[in-house]
Amino acid sequence: MTVKSEIVARLGEQAVLLPGLLSAALVANDRIKLALSRLQDATRGGGGAKAIGGGQVLVPGLGGLLAGLKADLTAMHAPLAAAGIAESGDLAGRLGAIVAALPMGEGERIDHGAIDALTMARRGGADSLHLLVMDLHKSINRLSAETAVETLDGARVHALGLRDKAAVRAFMSGLNRTAPLAFGHPGLGTTAVHAGGRLTIQNDIGTTDAHVLVVHVEAGEVSVTYTDVHRPRAKFFISLFEGQDVAWNSLDEQRGEGLSEDVFYLLTGRLTTADAAAQDRFLAFLGSRIVFLIDWNKARKALQGFVGRNGAIALLTWAARLDLGHRAFLELGGDQLVVEAVQRTAAGRIPYGVRLDEALGEGVCAEFLRNVLRNTSEGLSAGRSARLIRDEIQAELSRRFETAESAVLTVLVRHLGLTRMLAGAISDSLSPTGPDGPEARARLAERAKRIEAKADVLTVNAREIAARLRQADLLRPIIDEVEDATDAFEDCAYLLSLLPADISAVAAEPLSRLAAIAVDSAGWLVRAVEAASRLPEGQRADAIAALQAIDAVSNAERAADAAERAAFAGLVAAPSPDARPLVLGIEVARAIETATDHLSHAALSLRDRVLEELSA
Repeated sequence: MTVKSEIVARLGEQAVLLPGLLSAALVANDRIKLALSRLQDATRGGGGAKAIGGGQVLVPGLGGLLAGLKADLTAMHAPLAAAGIAESGDLAGRLGAIVAALPMGEGERIDHGAIDALTMARRGGADSLHLLVMDLHKSINRLSAETAVETLDGARVHALGLRDKAAVRAFMSGLNRTAPLAFGHPGLGTTAVHAGGRLTIQNDIGTTDAHVLVVHVEAGEVSVTYTDVHRPRAKFFISLFEGQDVAWNSLDEQRGEGLSEDVFYLLTGRLTTADAAAQDRFLAFLGSRIVFLIDWNKARKALQGFVGRNGAIALLTWAARLDLGHRAFLELGGDQLVVEAVQRTAAGRIPYGVRLDEALGEGVCAEFLRNVLRNTSEGLSAGRSARLIRDEIQAELSRRFETAESAVLTVLVRHLGLTRMLAGAISDSLSPTGPDGPEARARLAERAKRIEAKADVLTVNAREIAARLRQADLLRPIIDEVEDATDAFEDCAYLLSLLPADISAVAAEPLSRLAAIAVDSAGWLVRAVEAASRLPEGQRADAIAALQAIDAVSNAERAADAAERAAFAGLVAAPSPDARPLVLGIEVARAIETATDHLSHAALSLRDRVLEELSA
């Protein structure tokens, strides 16, 4: 029996219960016959019964037997009431009288006369339980013949006209298209009946008692009634129909008396159209969405440990819209599938207690999990082995972390581009053919301030990315040294703006040479970081290029030391009545050389990262 009787009855959908009610009524009829036979046998001492005098007989289990008769009579009448047949009211009256007259069965004792009254089957006299059962059975058989159940594209249907069958076929076409995405999970049983002037379609949706979908189709309207024990899943269900012109009411909380759940939520929606083709398109779409509700809450909980609750719902919405779903993800282990991938490929890269989206970044983590949902669904559908799918997920996660590390270096390349630009502007200012004079040096200072502000933004960005990684202790020194080099160049530009006049010719050439060395140093570090960012791709040539560029930065730092000393000597040797050019010239030389020191320190830290990558 596919229909969840309790919740469907609560919704007032008795007609769609008819196939199940008919089946239950026939079973109840058999039990009543067995019970009556046992009572008749008891009068002869069978079944452990014992005559105790006074026309009474002791029947073990009599109380349960009589209670069973009451329940089974009600079950036999139920399909007749649901179908609203003409004799249902009369039979209900007889049933009430028979039940009211049932013996009490106290002490498991019953009169022989009471047994005769129950089992009597002669017409023309008083009514009896046996006669009522016979009449109920006749009506049940007639109703079963009139509403013979058939299977239509997998749905159990009865009493359908041509239009009804077309609508059911449309619904089942959508359901059957996506049903394989359940990957063997029970549910999706569908029943349909025409009653009360309209078609009613009911679907079970998995195994939870209060998780049911009931659809009514009639001229001008398709209405949907949906019940769920999980409010977030009910809201997710609504979201699946964006652009479908369905008007939804607000979610109503219902008490779950008689159900396995204490509370459930009731939702209704309506599509208003008299166009049969439009109704069928909607029914097909509706049927195709049901599989994405099965185990939805389990999948949400599995995903939210990596991206939070809202992120998990966004992932499930994405998977449903692309007809991928989440059941394959759960079949392959759910959250443990991702945890295993982290343990195997990223255990040394994520600080303890850091969530995956914090380690990778929200966008990168969401993209990774989308691919997990895609790979599991498409992989299982294509028959790929679970081991292969797990290996693919682990390989992708490893690439994601390598990408995150490369992202830091990519930001550093942009930062170093600004640093080199600033060093070049200073070198031009100190060049014999470059712009000179107070106004030019003032413009340089303003430009340096703007460049440093842009560089600071990149520094913050690089630090945020690095903070998510376990190897931040290797990357953070590079970031800090590059920032310090930029600050030193900005200080140099400011000092140049304070000069009251030109620097003496004796010191101009060494300072110009020192600035040119600084430009080269920044350029070599750009090349080194670019090459290092490509190391996860496994190109040995990139590792060699990175190490060669790092060595060039170190050589530049040594050359800068010599150029600084030459500049100091030139400044001290030049006689001048004004001490300001001497003091500021020394500070300019020191600032440039300090910048090359920081670039060299960054290069040496980068060297450690490159060598670690090569040894991995």
